Amino acid sequence: VLPTSNPENLDERQSCYAGLARSETIISVSILDERVPLNADPSDDFILPEILDKIIESENNGMDAVIVDCMEDPGVEEGRRLVDIPVVGPGHAAMNMAVILGHRFSILYPMEQLVFIRQLVHKYQLSSMLASIKYLPCGLEGIITDTKSTMESLQQTAIAAIEEDGASVIVPVCTLTSPLIQPLQTFLHEKGYPVPVIDGAAAAVKLAENLVDMDLTHSRVTYPLPLGVSERIT
Repeated sequence: VLPTSNPENLDERQSCYAGLARSETIISVSILDERVPLNADPSDDFILPEILDKIIESENNGMDAVIVDCMEDPGVEEGRRLVDIPVVGPGHAAMNMAVILGHRFSILYPMEQLVFIRQLVHKYQLSSMLASIKYLPCGLEGIITDTKSTMESLQQTAIAAIEEDGASVIVPVCTLTSPLIQPLQTFLHEKGYPVPVIDGAAAAVKLAENLVDMDLTHSRVTYPLPLGVSERIT
């Protein structure tokens, strides 16, 4: 589920996720209803019902799992209360992978307001293993429009996180950086920084595939079904 109504990136995201998945995994990408403003922030509360609609629609269409394509994980926990299939957030998947691979991880974040991603780390109870949250100077617009500038920004900010904050794992928090993750990791290794760099989109795909393989989904003790009406009220 792309938490946007903009169809421009639909083919690119389809290609990205299909390239990360196993050959036998079928990837289907959907966007939000056109009534959602094109420039809407996926983490804004007013978009939440639209994301939940798409999560429910995914299960109704026979999907085995659903990923919300935003590393702030909007609607992921709420969606788990409404469907039986696994609902995966790239942010949570990437951070959990980071703490498996190292004791302290740094987040590279393309938005100047860092409070929201810090709150997400706290919600996932990973604050004690967070080395830092670094602002990516290229910004979200740069990630979308300027690959060269984005790569330079990732390189410089990752090195700063390692040298200044003691990061042992790097987590760029934007799934649009997925094509740059392996080149960034290679660059860091060549510069003498043997740290893993986590691709949130890849982490989400692999987690979703493994949950399906293991016939696992979220706990109904943690994510109980709603007590009342669970359909969208329009």
